[in-house]
Amino acid sequence: MKSIYMDKRWVNLQQAKENGEAKIYTFNKGESKIIYPFIKRKAGIVDGITYYDIVTPRGQCGPWVEKNKLEDVSNLIKEYSREFKEYCEKEKIIAEYIRFSPWNDNHKYFDSVYDISFYGKVYCNNLETDFFMEEYNKKKRNEVRKAKKNDVEIIHGTNNKFLKDFLDIYEFTEEKHNVSDYYRIDKTFLENYLKYFPNEITFFQALYEDKVISSAMIILGQDVAHYHFAANNPEYSYLNANSLLLYEAANFAANLGKKIFDLGSAKKDSPLEKFKNRISLGYPFYIGKKINNEQIYNRLVEQVGGPREGFFPEYRKNE
Repeated sequence: MKSIYMDKRWVNLQQAKENGEAKIYTFNKGESKIIYPFIKRKAGIVDGITYYDIVTPRGQCGPWVEKNKLEDVSNLIKEYSREFKEYCEKEKIIAEYIRFSPWNDNHKYFDSVYDISFYGKVYCNNLETDFFMEEYNKKKRNEVRKAKKNDVEIIHGTNNKFLKDFLDIYEFTEEKHNVSDYYRIDKTFLENYLKYFPNEITFFQALYEDKVISSAMIILGQDVAHYHFAANNPEYSYLNANSLLLYEAANFAANLGKKIFDLGSAKKDSPLEKFKNRISLGYPFYIGKKINNEQIYNRLVEQVGGPREGFFPEYRKNE
């Protein structure tokens, strides 16, 4: 299952937001390969030497295996691990943080290499089924029908007006929820998305009496369509425009032959999680952690006054 996060352009797009340098490591063995896109970031300085850590970019991807059917995966992983360890030593990479794809089982291949743990769920519509009847609960189906009855109109496009309308409503959302810098976006940031993915991005809008009341950026991967950024005007929440927008965007993706409509994750027990649970299925996703140089890692943790609880690497904080 190919998502936009597996496209080599994606890691290049995200390097500025992650404050690092985009890299794609490829391990080849015969007709098989392991591809690992990541962002190399400065971790700190110890005894005058600069060290680095790596993180997979926004979204879920991690390393993946493209193998010949006859290839022994365990041997492939073993040889990759040995070679990549040498690479990390050479590049002074002391730690890795990976977000594995929820649409492939690649995390299972790497459980001998990384400390892998369940992180949460990514909520998706299976576009190869009647997702409206099978995944939307009765209340949400009625909300979609009600929004149509109330003359909420859904349109989509990529011109400057769509971009401006999206930013106007998103900025309102940023102020209301006081989002962190990582989740703040501006015109230059969005234009960069369109520069990298001119044929894969479209903006969906919900209109009521010619006013934009809900908007979302949709990114079309090879198999997966991603509901990537979104914003709503709460004054019009009674119209359930966002439910209709999501339904129409998923249908749009299905008509293009996409297999999955990705609505993203949500904090456990949050209102957003409850909303997504009512219109989609939860796909488990996993993270991987690894410390490649324990001694230097511990020195960096000491430099910041001890481990920062809830973060990895533990010398970082919400970066």
